[in-house]
Amino acid sequence: MASKLHVLIVGAGIGGLMLAVLLERANISYEVFEKTKENRPLGSAISLHNSLMVIFEQLGLYKDILKMTKPFGALHLRKEDMTISGSLLARPPGIDCAEHYGDYNRVIARPDLVDLLLSQIPAYKIQYNKRVLRTKQDDEKVIITCSDNMSYMGSILVGADGAYSSVRQNMYANLKKEGKLSKSDSKPLGYSYDCVVGVTSPLDPALYPIVLDEYCEFECVLGKESPYSWWLMPLTENRIGWMVTQDVRMNGTDEDRNFGFSEWGPEAALDMCNQSRHLPCPYYGTFGDLIDRTPKDRISKVMLEDKYFESWYHGRTVLLGDACHKMQPFGGQGANMAILGALQLTNLLFDIYSTSQEEITRVFKEYHHMRRRPGKTSVEGSNSTGSLLHKKGPMADMIRRTVLNAVPKWAIKIASDKLNARRDQICFLPYVEMRGKFKKSQVNPPSRRMIPGVGIPRAV
Repeated sequence: MASKLHVLIVGAGIGGLMLAVLLERANISYEVFEKTKENRPLGSAISLHNSLMVIFEQLGLYKDILKMTKPFGALHLRKEDMTISGSLLARPPGIDCAEHYGDYNRVIARPDLVDLLLSQIPAYKIQYNKRVLRTKQDDEKVIITCSDNMSYMGSILVGADGAYSSVRQNMYANLKKEGKLSKSDSKPLGYSYDCVVGVTSPLDPALYPIVLDEYCEFECVLGKESPYSWWLMPLTENRIGWMVTQDVRMNGTDEDRNFGFSEWGPEAALDMCNQSRHLPCPYYGTFGDLIDRTPKDRISKVMLEDKYFESWYHGRTVLLGDACHKMQPFGGQGANMAILGALQLTNLLFDIYSTSQEEITRVFKEYHHMRRRPGKTSVEGSNSTGSLLHKKGPMADMIRRTVLNAVPKWAIKIASDKLNARRDQICFLPYVEMRGKFKKSQVNPPSRRMIPGVGIPRAV
């Protein structure tokens, strides 16, 4: 029965932690395994989609989210001389997201979101320094073995361990032995950009008055001659999240670039910071001024890649987040998709009838059916956005001007309506009333285990 479920979660990123929070509220047994020695939240800023606010409200975390975030107000695209090429507004005089959909997208520092999710999980349920080397499964259980030779057994295994998931690698090795691995899943990720990110310490508003603004307005600057683009995102507590990306698509094949990435060390972030210090900042001084105001242990270099994987589950193993659809992080799509995947997987597990292999396969199949189209669309969208923000030349400039300046408000409204066409909620907690003028969103039904009108789980 569902009460006998024990879920092994590999990876303590946004997706893995959100899944743990939801399983905790669902009273489903779980453990989290993280390969790093301690939690050291890295990253820049995430734009949480407005449709996710009902989930945080159900969890009783909505007020915390409001304190930790700024409403997303706009994206301004600038040339290197700081003139604006175009803007996309999420507030009047553009489409007012709060009026139409009940909330703005909310911009949060990634470390703050990680800390919030961690605060909802008992510390003893997360084990660090647990790099998974091998997985083994049969019709009754799944076992993981870590680099310290410790093994752990569960009912199902969730690989939430990122783009280079060890869980996926083990799962794909088994699929390949059985002749079930597709050719596309065997290909490497499309590695397109080097990226260095960080969040500053609190800044002096006299130098950076932008930090006092109510809204977070993204600034994206495109280098004219250089391969760089750079992003700035004002956050709460007088901080600025930042990101510098370098287009490397001309530097060999995906395999060549992936090999180079495997040799990166801690000095790689510092090298890229030094290379980009001279870039102009639309607020004050140069990018180097922001780098100098960022704790060195909170600066990280990553590579931005994208790939949609066809196979998401096998036996008692299932993938979540970047492990099944890695996308470039323009707009925070990866985090949003991981949260929604965790929500829908938890809803299905809460309503599971048994822990038999047949029933688990049914649940995984339904999860894949629900998430595959949004996952594929998001990967394609992040790739297109990356190209839009990096391509050089007159044609690319014309496309950017058209997208940001010439698209009518009604067309933007139609696209926004599609993004809000479905706003699922946690099926075993009291539902939240949808705010805003847009009333056409589909919502998943409550759990079959809920007694009508009472709002508590029915014994199974």
